[in-house]
Amino acid sequence: MANRGNRFRDAVIRLIESWNEPIEIKKEVPVGYRFVNTPREIDIVLKHKKLNTYLGIEAKIQETEGTAYQKLSYTLEDCLTSPITTLIVFSGKHIKNDMKSKLILSGISIELDFQSDDINNENDSVSDPKNLFYQRVCIELGLDWFHRF
Repeated sequence: MANRGNRFRDAVIRLIESWNEPIEIKKEVPVGYRFVNTPREIDIVLKHKKLNTYLGIEAKIQETEGTAYQKLSYTLEDCLTSPITTLIVFSGKHIKNDMKSKLILSGISIELDFQSDDINNENDSVSDPKNLFYQRVCIELGLDWFHRF
């Protein structure tokens, strides 16, 4: 059984696929190295099939109490120094409001609603009620997002 983080990532991928845009989707993509030769992998990398523009997406969920602040702060710093433009999508009831504010105010993070199905992981889903994630992906990849509104 996949862990919750992978299930969230896969639900984000299904959401992107549902848009029917000319986007190639890859997961767990190496995109260079951090300091001291540590390999850098991004959860999801999107490529516009015609323009060859790229966008990384880190998908983070926090459903238990614990190290969310450290994990999300590290992810934010990591994305800001990534060799490609990278967004963070996040969800979870145990992300405190101060951390949510920090993520959203960074300008590269969007909160999604995650609905899990513990019987069939393929039915896990995320929702983007205001289409902010869709809009941001389209802008970053050079897609026309106005046709949706």
